[in-house]
Amino acid sequence: MTSEQMKFKAEVTEGKLKYRNHILDLSLPTNEPKFMFSIGGVPTIPQGELVGIKGRAKMGKSQFEYYLIAVMLASVSRGSVKPMQDHYKILLFDTEQSQVSLKKCCQRALNFAGLPTDKNDNRFLPFFMRPLSIEERRKVIADAVGAEKPDIVFIDGVRDLLQDFNSLDQSNDLIQWLLSLTAEHGCTIVSVLHQNKAKDDGNMRGHLGSELLNKPTDCFEVSKKDGKFLVSCTDSRNVPCADLAFSIDAEGNFQPEEASSGDKSSARAAEIQRVLKLCFKDKPSMRYGELVEAYKLEAAVSDRTAQRAIKDAKEYDFLCVTEDSYTVKT
Repeated sequence: MTSEQMKFKAEVTEGKLKYRNHILDLSLPTNEPKFMFSIGGVPTIPQGELVGIKGRAKMGKSQFEYYLIAVMLASVSRGSVKPMQDHYKILLFDTEQSQVSLKKCCQRALNFAGLPTDKNDNRFLPFFMRPLSIEERRKVIADAVGAEKPDIVFIDGVRDLLQDFNSLDQSNDLIQWLLSLTAEHGCTIVSVLHQNKAKDDGNMRGHLGSELLNKPTDCFEVSKKDGKFLVSCTDSRNVPCADLAFSIDAEGNFQPEEASSGDKSSARAAEIQRVLKLCFKDKPSMRYGELVEAYKLEAAVSDRTAQRAIKDAKEYDFLCVTEDSYTVKT
C-alpha cells in the first residue's frame, strides 16, 4: 500500500472522509427484490419496503390486510393471491378498533387460513394499541419489531402515531422512522391510509398522506360495490399486479370473488368524480398544474396517478377545459 493509499484509509477511518462510506459501489452485484405475494400471477409487495393501503371509511382497507394475513398463515393460494414464502412472521398493530372488533377480524383471518380461532398462532401477533399514547405506541412497535424479527408489519391507523398529520416536521419524522425500521430489520411495513370523504376533512390528508404515498413501492386502493371489496394497485415501482376482489359472507367468512373490468371501471369513475368535487370545492377553476396538486392531495396519490386520473376525467367528460383553465361539470 502506497503512502497516499495509507493516508486516504486513515482519513476515512478518522471520519474526515466518512461520507465516502455512502457512495454506491456499482461493481457489486444487484439483489433483485424479494416479493411477499403473487396476485394474478404478478409478484407484488416487496420485502423490506413501505407499502400503502388506501380507501375511504368502511370500504374494506382493514379487511384486505386480514385477507393477506390469512393467505400467509395458510401458506397456500386463496383466490388469485398466492404467498411467495412457506413461512411468515406477522405483526399487526391496530390503533383504531375495539378489542371485540379486533378479535373478530383476527378470527376471520385464522378461519380463512384453516386454523383454530380460539388460540393465538405464534406466527401472527396482533397488538391492541387504542388505549396507548403516541409515545407508547411507537415504543411498543419498535420493541416488538426488534425482538420478534417479523417478515411483515401491518399498522392499521398510522395517523395515530403522530399528533398532527398536517405538520410537515411530524410527518417527515414519522416517515423516516418507518423507513429506518425497514432498513434496520429488513421487514415490510404496510400502512393504512384514510382518504378524504366529501364534507369531512378529518381523514388522512395533508403532509402525512402525501409523503406516505410518495415513499411506498406499492399502493393499493380498496373500494366497495354490491357487497364486494375491490382492490387495485394504483401505484407501483415494479409491475402493477392484477385487480382482485373478495367478499364477506353471511357467516362472516372471506370469499374470493372475480374482479371484473366493469367493477373497476365504474368504481374508478365514481372515485375520480368524488375527488374532483373536493378539488373544486373552494375554487371554481384551476390551471393544469394546480389541479394535479389538488388531486394528489385530496386522493393521496402520486403525481403520475393524479395526471392519469385527470386524463381519464376528460374522457369521462367530467371536466370542462377552456384554453388552460379546468372546471368541473356539475
